[in-house]
Amino acid sequence: MSDTLRPGARVARGATYMFVQGFASSLISLIYFAVLTRALSHTEMGVYAILNFILMVVQMIGPFVLSTAATKYIAQYVAERDYDKARSVVTRVLQISVLASLSLLAVLSFMSGWLSTTLLDTTHHARLFWALGIASILQLFYTLSLSFLQGLQKMGQLAVVGLVYTAVQNSVGLYLIYNGWGLLGIVYGWLLGLLASSLTGLVLTVKFLGIRGKPHPLEPLLNFSYPLYFSGIIGYFVNWADQLFILPVLGFESLGVYSVAIRAYIVPGLIASSIVAALFPKLSEMYTHGGKEALQDAFRTSSRYSVLIGFPMIIGLAVLAHPLIILFAGTRYVEAALPLTIVCLSALPASLGVAINPIFMTLERTMTASLISLASIFTETAVCYITLIQLNLGVIGAAWSRVIAAIIGFILGIYVLIKLIRVSFDIEALWKGLVASIIMAVTVVLYRGLEKFTPKLYYLIPIYVVVGTVVYVFSLVLLRAVKRRDIELIRDYLPRGLKWIATLIGRIASVK
Repeated sequence: MSDTLRPGARVARGATYMFVQGFASSLISLIYFAVLTRALSHTEMGVYAILNFILMVVQMIGPFVLSTAATKYIAQYVAERDYDKARSVVTRVLQISVLASLSLLAVLSFMSGWLSTTLLDTTHHARLFWALGIASILQLFYTLSLSFLQGLQKMGQLAVVGLVYTAVQNSVGLYLIYNGWGLLGIVYGWLLGLLASSLTGLVLTVKFLGIRGKPHPLEPLLNFSYPLYFSGIIGYFVNWADQLFILPVLGFESLGVYSVAIRAYIVPGLIASSIVAALFPKLSEMYTHGGKEALQDAFRTSSRYSVLIGFPMIIGLAVLAHPLIILFAGTRYVEAALPLTIVCLSALPASLGVAINPIFMTLERTMTASLISLASIFTETAVCYITLIQLNLGVIGAAWSRVIAAIIGFILGIYVLIKLIRVSFDIEALWKGLVASIIMAVTVVLYRGLEKFTPKLYYLIPIYVVVGTVVYVFSLVLLRAVKRRDIELIRDYLPRGLKWIATLIGRIASVK
């Protein structure tokens, strides 16, 4: 059935699977995080952020970014109906990752005592970092299993694997925290969640493709991956530069507060990550068949829907930052609300340029992506130095550094991309989506002014969301932002029994 869908509908459906999984996982994680903020001190929350950092660094370093190469080449070979070559990619990547994981485990086990002493000023937490080392190795195989399914464009199964991880990790973590295990319980939760999800992902890969075959030549995989290896590390440090700057300047307590804002920011980030997850393998397939013209059309289409769907969610979160922080983290973390509002602004250029990096990777311009990431991290570091040390703005300054870095990265990405393909934005969708989002935001702010929010009035947040959604949709209708192609895409996207929804939307929007 899915093979008969038009590319736009397939990407939309795949992005929806990823978004629904991401949203469900984020909701579970926010509940989990709400427990953490009440069970741990500000300082322990800062340590928790650093443990996250170490886990993800190992993920970046371990598989040499071969996960991205796996996604690209599996999607390409499947498009060419050469399943033996696609299977050979899985075999080669797993071989390398097994060797890398054994080496990393030895290094992390050896460094566990040193990390405990350096970060926590005690050797009593060596077991914590040893368990983190095991979890880090499993994180490698979790990431690889996701990349295999992404390359096969099995977005529904990909979403299931992500949901398995979230459900197991959070349920085990909550149980252990409730029984007094503290930070060690969190790491054990990661470990068991990653074990369950990795096995699930690899079993699904065996089902749809297999993992045993003649290993793929290593050279093309490494040639594609090595620029991304540095780009990925740089890009990861872009996301962490502000937090790493806060730690030595302001300490674990301020880092704990700021990390709450960053965690709450995950929801609008799901829009971009979900579209990228569905778009990248599809772009590889489209480029194989249609060349650069297909990429040009895909860029314009992705900019349209990332604006119409992403902008209202980002702006809505910024407007509701204060009550949401109180709801999920408690009044102890209310000072994270303003940084959250500011950080949300960084998601706007990321949403608008959601197709930039997938197109670079499709065209194998991985070094270009690396240099843009490097420019972003230099920008963020420089702004952090000015705002934290020179201007003493605290976590507010760190939040602004993220916004400025996002803008610089977007400008550079577009500047380079226009030299490779013809770039055009859907200007009509851009201004209409932005106007509708602003109308929604003003309405919610005015409505909040009528109802004084207190921590006890949790029921008001869903009301704010419903009011904002209704206002946004009717604003789009009044602005005539919904077009025939949108209705056709929705009709293609929906299952047979729900296609009436597309007809209803068309009538409401007066689309003929």
